[in-house]
Amino acid sequence: MRITHAIKVPLTGLACAAALTLGLVAFPAPASAAQATVGAHSVDAAAAVGLRAPAQALGRWITIGHDSHTPTKFWSVSRKYKSKSKTLQVVFRCWDGGDKTKIAADLRRVITGDVDWPAGHSSWFSCGNGRKHYLKIKAKKGTNYRPVFSLKGRKHTIEYWMQNEL
Repeated sequence: MRITHAIKVPLTGLACAAALTLGLVAFPAPASAAQATVGAHSVDAAAAVGLRAPAQALGRWITIGHDSHTPTKFWSVSRKYKSKSKTLQVVFRCWDGGDKTKIAADLRRVITGDVDWPAGHSSWFSCGNGRKHYLKIKAKKGTNYRPVFSLKGRKHTIEYWMQNEL
């Protein structure tokens, strides 16, 4: 079997992996080790031979809630977020204006109205001009969670996004 430029059908899935494995497709040396070009289509070399991509490449997130708070040192969010997948993360940030304030986040699993249990805790991060920080946990699908934020230093505005992995 010989593949020529006259074939306009893109190689996908098993056919692509077989063509790459058997050396039936010629392509130039990749610019990086992770990228290869098959015909006119850019394909991840690891995916082309059936290997899993790194977790960062697979993660697609959907925002299930967003809010911000006026300057404060402690914020226990009253809204509950129901996890729709097994991975839940909170993305949070604050602005310190150069006074070296630090922020930490907790995710708490809500049992009933005001009863909750800790599910995850971040370390202390510098607020520094709105840089985003992440706290990711393995969640139980269909369970309610809520974030809690603490600041060391002065009061500052806090903003967060609750996200589920698709």
